[in-house]
Amino acid sequence: MAETIDLTIGTVQTTALAALPAEGASVPGIVVTFHRGGLDNFTSWLVDDLAAHGYAAIAPNHYHALPEGVSLDDRRDHLTDEQMTLDLETAADWLAAQGRVDGARLALIGHCMGGRTTLVGLAAIPERWSCGCDWYGGRIFSTMGNVPSPADRLGDIACPVAGFFGNDDMNPSADDVDRLDALLTGHGIDHEFHRYDDAGHAFMNFESASYREAPSQDSWNKALDFLGRHLN
Repeated sequence: MAETIDLTIGTVQTTALAALPAEGASVPGIVVTFHRGGLDNFTSWLVDDLAAHGYAAIAPNHYHALPEGVSLDDRRDHLTDEQMTLDLETAADWLAAQGRVDGARLALIGHCMGGRTTLVGLAAIPERWSCGCDWYGGRIFSTMGNVPSPADRLGDIACPVAGFFGNDDMNPSADDVDRLDALLTGHGIDHEFHRYDDAGHAFMNFESASYREAPSQDSWNKALDFLGRHLN
């Protein structure tokens, strides 16, 4: 079961959710970069289920960067891609430091805000990842901080990418997904996209009114297959 652990990111003491498989040595590791809801029940489920499938998993608390009293609606005024990258690198370091984890076999996955952060991390620290999965990450053509947007850094990605998108989503829109697909193709990056009719944003989040069981299960099964192919 996912446990809350202490995690030091730079000079900041924060938390993360983490879980290790019940058994096995030299297991792959996965960093989960969370959605708008943060370290909630959905994120906890992701970490737990990955551990149940034989992966060590950790979800760092990106919201340590929010001043006290700031609402999630205003989070983008305080989160930067530079800070998120440091969070992801620290989480990857934590996995690599666990005796049962093979630090050379790490993946990065995320939903919603975390889908965007997945592309940020894959591009910013490409040497850390064997693959990555992005569920409906929006605002990829916008900047957060003092570095170029994720779309402008895609050429730095050095691993396969899987993407899962709802065709009724407005952020990213179907046109945004087409543009992302074309950019990855132009950079020669191995990728596979799965797109679902009658599904919008957050279709995998079982706590959301947008939850859709069929695409949720299908995307998760496809992601587990993708992770297995590139980590095992």
